Amino acid sequence: MKKIYVDSDVILDLLLDREPFNDDIAEILENSLKNRIAVCVSSVTITNLNYIIGRIENRNSAAKKTSKILKLVKVENVGESTVSKSIASKFKDFEDGVQNFCAEESKHKVLITRNTKDYKESDLAIMSPREYLTRIKK
Repeated sequence: MKKIYVDSDVILDLLLDREPFNDDIAEILENSLKNRIAVCVSSVTITNLNYIIGRIENRNSAAKKTSKILKLVKVENVGESTVSKSIASKFKDFEDGVQNFCAEESKHKVLITRNTKDYKESDLAIMSPREYLTRIKK
């Protein structure tokens, strides 16, 4: 099965209904269901989004939205090697490094994020949700 890796910011766009970005991730998820493509996130993404939604909304909403997203994505594990690679990397943001190395260790080729400039140290193909959608429509 084909799979794509999606960064935390993109999933939060969907769950927090952030305009105008939420439509792109909704379309990516719809396309993945039709074409049997696994949308993957890290275990860190799940904990981050639950925490952020809980702070912005409330714990109940965070629990519901976390359960909702778990039905739509596959969770890739973050282990010691992922964390160690991020610490030793040139990534300016530790969490971006964790996301990148989680994707690499999980054999992803593409990482989708709205913060593409933060991944200039990556060996992966880094795309915004809009860029990814444009690519798959060709």
